[in-house]
Amino acid sequence: MKKPLRDVLLDLQNNNKSLLAFNLQNLYQLEAASLTSNKLKLPLIIQFSERYLRFLDNKHQIEYLINKYSNDYVYFHLDHCIDLDFIKKCIDSKFDSVMYDGSSFDLSKNIENTISIIEYAKKSNCLLEGELGKVSGVEDGFGEGGSSYAEIAEIESYIHKTGVDLMALGIGNAHGFYEDLGTIRIDILKEASLRLNKKQFFVLHGGTGLPEEIIREAISYGVVKLNVSTHIKKKTIDILKSYLEENELYNEITFDTTMIKGLSQLFEKYLTKYTK
Repeated sequence: MKKPLRDVLLDLQNNNKSLLAFNLQNLYQLEAASLTSNKLKLPLIIQFSERYLRFLDNKHQIEYLINKYSNDYVYFHLDHCIDLDFIKKCIDSKFDSVMYDGSSFDLSKNIENTISIIEYAKKSNCLLEGELGKVSGVEDGFGEGGSSYAEIAEIESYIHKTGVDLMALGIGNAHGFYEDLGTIRIDILKEASLRLNKKQFFVLHGGTGLPEEIIREAISYGVVKLNVSTHIKKKTIDILKSYLEENELYNEITFDTTMIKGLSQLFEKYLTKYTK
């Protein structure tokens, strides 16, 4: 029987583990994620940016994707989104969690909108992720070049007033590949965790390219959801290039097998390292 997402997160937090949230764009990636989770009997999150979820919904419909790729270990999540109506659509479509990213608004507006979505999500037992401080870089059409650090006082105020389930913090992390790890302020995450008595679920965006020691330390401070996107895009391109070099003609059966096998290896590597 499938565990509620909150119970999965609590178990992982108690065991210094983290749930991997993979940003996916196509059916090959979806199938590989679903097959890998079922093979390893380990939970993972299939995560969509708003841009690609709208694209996939238009082609296949959200309900089809959930029914097709669900199993006892897969959870569905909407990543960065400020469109309240689209967030509600995902909640109504039985997503396990959604993210309202109000980090570009002032604190009061962020809190106001977060509370409204939390009240709506509760009816469907859907968890809500919020954000304070901006994660730098543009990912799938969302974000901007600059970043900002979450302030401890604002973190406490936001969490206490909203009761948000998952909290993403800007700590110098970035979407895409890192050019400089000197921007990472793991101390912000540490202090926030201590102030909240280690009871808050935290999320680390920008998992691609972060050294294992930083990720392990972040997990020790309550990070129960680790987002990975850019690595999947790079792996997909690498598999495609390899296929083109080895084949003169396209064959959907062999391409499908090659793509799913290669992506599954990537997902398995992350899961065995941080979730098992």
